[in-house]
Amino acid sequence: MEYYSSLDASQLDSESPTLFELISANQLESLLSPSLRYILVHYASKYPYYLLKVVNNFDELNLFLRSFIEWYFIRYWQGSFTENFYGLKRISQTPLSDPKYNSSKLTQLVPSLIEERRVLSSLQRFVSIFEVTGLAYINEKFTYWYEIWYPKMITNQLVPSDENSKADVYKTNLKKLFVKYYPYIQSIFKAANLIASLMYLSGNTKSPSLLTYLFKINFSRLNQYDYTKNEPRPIPKDHRRANRVNPPTTLEYLLRFLTNNLTRPSWKVLKLILGTFFPMAIFSLKFLEWWNNSNFSQRLKKNQGDSLESILPPPSLLTNLKAKPKSFYKSTKTCPLCQEEISNPAIIETGYVFCYSCIYNYLANSHKIVAAKSRATKIDDPEDSDSEKEEDDEGNEKPEKASSESFDLSKGGRCPITGKKLLGCKWNELKGEYDIEGIRRLVF
Repeated sequence: MEYYSSLDASQLDSESPTLFELISANQLESLLSPSLRYILVHYASKYPYYLLKVVNNFDELNLFLRSFIEWYFIRYWQGSFTENFYGLKRISQTPLSDPKYNSSKLTQLVPSLIEERRVLSSLQRFVSIFEVTGLAYINEKFTYWYEIWYPKMITNQLVPSDENSKADVYKTNLKKLFVKYYPYIQSIFKAANLIASLMYLSGNTKSPSLLTYLFKINFSRLNQYDYTKNEPRPIPKDHRRANRVNPPTTLEYLLRFLTNNLTRPSWKVLKLILGTFFPMAIFSLKFLEWWNNSNFSQRLKKNQGDSLESILPPPSLLTNLKAKPKSFYKSTKTCPLCQEEISNPAIIETGYVFCYSCIYNYLANSHKIVAAKSRATKIDDPEDSDSEKEEDDEGNEKPEKASSESFDLSKGGRCPITGKKLLGCKWNELKGEYDIEGIRRLVF
């Protein structure tokens, strides 16, 4: 679709869609069933009593539901659900489909005459529904059986349960034949679809798949005739029912009541859901697909992560006398930790260089060092020291031991210069220490 969006619309055929549109519709079609399955599995984990049976029979229920939806769109819009979303439709192949005729101009001149001749037959509708829903169901089932029986066959475990039973032997032989020839049949079918797509791309045919080529089904774009045909027709004011001599029977009253209060409103609601809610759901699905695959979402998540993870712990409450102007670090040949000349230099994620042993030991005990500094600042604070003197000596021994053993792990594993959290320094609950990674030695 990105390639198609960059093309000049005036140079495109207004009647025949491009192969990129058809591929996009097929890709969107393949996303519907996995998305619905994911939603059902998510809610089945919360409400297993109601949805577990639905998840276990998802393939059959999905086949029935999708077949009904595709029947509706093919019946009224001449195309599948996703094809209608992209403004495409299926038409029956006629002599006017030949490239030597300008079918787009003929459709503009006499749209009703051309469109009525291109309506899909009952067989073509059935084939279209089967191509959209039936092939996906059969392919999924066959692939599932192949993945189960193939390991058994290569390990000589695919044997009949009762060798004296002809039925078991016959079923086992069928399974072996299926495992043997299924990959070839699948490859032949995919190759035939590829050839049909290449022929469609070259302009030799207007059928992009094998089934559409065999049953003479072409693709076209929706036009004003299709939208006008599906608009609700206004009822004329002078429309009156024929005068009747005899009064309506009880059965006619009942049928009229059901039609006016049940059938007709239900059909209107169904058309509203299929025509409005489903396209909105498809748009949301495409937006989520773009969001997960685009670099924009990754950059946004990264920026949010940096802003949250790089927040330094709040500074301790210092008096105005102890407040000092912030000093900026300047890189020199000395190690910022040991204040000596750097030996065995190593660099961390923030880009600062230290002695390898100094930075490794610091990160391993960073939570203890930060806790010791915070306690030292509290002891130097006169208000805190006065409050500590008022407490009993015996009562202070236990809290001190407890505080020495409990540390704030969120303040550990940070760069000693910037205070940013290092991704390669994570706390290991089992070992009770930091797993230090991301330190790179420098060779000059």
